[in-house]
Amino acid sequence: MAEKAKPQQQQRFAFSLPVTVVVSSIIYIYISTIFVFIDRWFGLFSSPGIANAVVFTAIASMCIFSYRTAISTDPGRVPSTYTPDIEDNQTPMHEIKRK
Repeated sequence: MAEKAKPQQQQRFAFSLPVTVVVSSIIYIYISTIFVFIDRWFGLFSSPGIANAVVFTAIASMCIFSYRTAISTDPGRVPSTYTPDIEDNQTPMHEIKRK
């Protein structure tokens, strides 16, 4: 008998204050750079203004993509077979008593 395919579970996103602060900061920096600084220096509809806006938008997009990847990637775990090498002379395992 064929087994029924299990529906994929959707990831639930919970509210996270640090993530919200970082995303809000990126959005604030993007909006203020594009619509305040570049608009005042070059004008958004001039050739240098459009070029700077496109470059900054590409950099901001890469920043957001990198941050999203960093917060959604599982960092991994210590293997269950790992045991520290007790006889390793490079890293002391015991505290040194002070006199």
